[in-house]
Amino acid sequence: MTVGLPGAGIGGLFYLASTILLPLRSLVKRLRGQQDGVPWRDQAHSLAIAVGIIGALWMAGWLLSLVVPDESLTRGVMPDGAVPARSVLSVATLAVGIGTLLLVLLAVEVARVVHVWSSVRQLDRSGQDSL
Repeated sequence: MTVGLPGAGIGGLFYLASTILLPLRSLVKRLRGQQDGVPWRDQAHSLAIAVGIIGALWMAGWLLSLVVPDESLTRGVMPDGAVPARSVLSVATLAVGIGTLLLVLLAVEVARVVHVWSSVRQLDRSGQDSL
């Protein structure tokens, strides 16, 4: 995540992932014979916005790599066979953002499972008390 760069936070990455996966979800629903509430035109519009955001993020990373001098990025000794990269900033930014998003999604799913489990236990207890 890059501070001040719109679309690079976990909210922006969640939007991008959701928008890119929306046509796939819609296709699966239509193949199953279910009705989809999102028209293809709206999906195409959202997908175009997502592609624009990805392009803007790539361009910002590219411009940032032009500003940061190469010497500060390639000071270490490279192991045999490794190819030195021009800049790790764009890759690291994306990796940290996606990693944070995955951790948040995992935490939400764990919280959902714990909530369902505790609700079921509470219902079981209340059913036993009434007997």
